[in-house]
Amino acid sequence: MRKIKILEQFTEEYIDDLNVRMTHHSNGIEGNTLTLNETATIILDDIIPNAMSKREFLEVLNHSDALEFLLGELQNNKIDIYMIKEINKILLNRLNHNAGNFKTDYNYIRGADFETASPSETPYKMNEWFENMNFQLKNSNSDIEKIKIILEYHIKFERIHPFSDGNGRTGRLIMLALMLENNLTPFVITVENRSKYMNILRNQDIETFMSLVEPLMEEEKKRIIAFKKSSKLQI
Repeated sequence: MRKIKILEQFTEEYIDDLNVRMTHHSNGIEGNTLTLNETATIILDDIIPNAMSKREFLEVLNHSDALEFLLGELQNNKIDIYMIKEINKILLNRLNHNAGNFKTDYNYIRGADFETASPSETPYKMNEWFENMNFQLKNSNSDIEKIKIILEYHIKFERIHPFSDGNGRTGRLIMLALMLENNLTPFVITVENRSKYMNILRNQDIETFMSLVEPLMEEEKKRIIAFKKSSKLQI
């Protein structure tokens, strides 16, 4: 089993909290209309609280499963292309026939002024993306530098748009995995920040991305500490 220090700080309650919030906000960024409370009820209580579309319900279940898969995998394995494909496969379970495979048709990002990678060049582009990112992370000298690399390569991933669907949710889970693998505090991009986040992706604006993420990381640190304290009180 690998030792990832930051994971040792996570209580079960915090992991549940992170799962609910990230599932709600990441799905919300893509247009899912379920509330935070509805998302929590599905994940934590295994109950369907209200009438809702099958797709939105499955998006919640799948995202929760993908996040749990990711945390389990990180205990033993480094992030690789297989893990990334598996995350997409779980996210799109029962929703897309090509789940977990690189795209076979061209795809486009609404309002983008650039073309995503073609299906034929996607496998090469993804291997290049992965190798370059790993090289830069390995040779980085500080946590700030690591965060900037992770954010930069999230933008690059979204511009490749390697899967038929679920690229945004897959990309944000990869960011989470990379932050944890590098012993960095995670963050959750909220649906309230959707417009700012989309502009960052569109403009490849690393500095604004950093200014968005830094306070989110500080907030997450406080949550991790608070959950750790409350679990000690319960012992």
